[in-house]
Amino acid sequence: MSILLDTDVLSAFAKISGLDLLNELFSSDELLITNGVYEELAYIRESGYNFVDQILGFVRNTPMNDEELDIYHSFLKRANLGKGELQCIAVCIVRGYPFVTNDRKAKNFASVKGVAVWDIPDILKALWVAEIKSKEDVAILIKMLEQKDSMIIKNKNRIMESAMD
Repeated sequence: MSILLDTDVLSAFAKISGLDLLNELFSSDELLITNGVYEELAYIRESGYNFVDQILGFVRNTPMNDEELDIYHSFLKRANLGKGELQCIAVCIVRGYPFVTNDRKAKNFASVKGVAVWDIPDILKALWVAEIKSKEDVAILIKMLEQKDSMIIKNKNRIMESAMD
């Protein structure tokens, strides 16, 4: 299977040198971005952020087919989301791929469209449930994300609860 990733998730994990964690978690999956996400990352790189280079070597850009482009263009008329998010959602709808984003509006929009969506808290929980990281390591990752990406992670308890709870 393949997974579409949004700029926010990729940049957050790159800032903490954690892209390898996504590779471990999704080891049997191909990690993809759309042209819109690529353009967002290129703009960030042009602004002087070198962490983007590790992202571009980590994911593969997937072109959109005509059906995906039609869906994307229909979204542009109604949705108040960025180009990257809308392209990812269009590709996920057509190909049946899941989408990883930390944008609440994009997550809700994709869910309404029938796309399986994960955010950073879901990824963090999966890292310890899959025994890739311990709970203590995940707590450290949370602090790193909050410090290096100026991220506010709400519901930390939800991340740290056992899947059996």
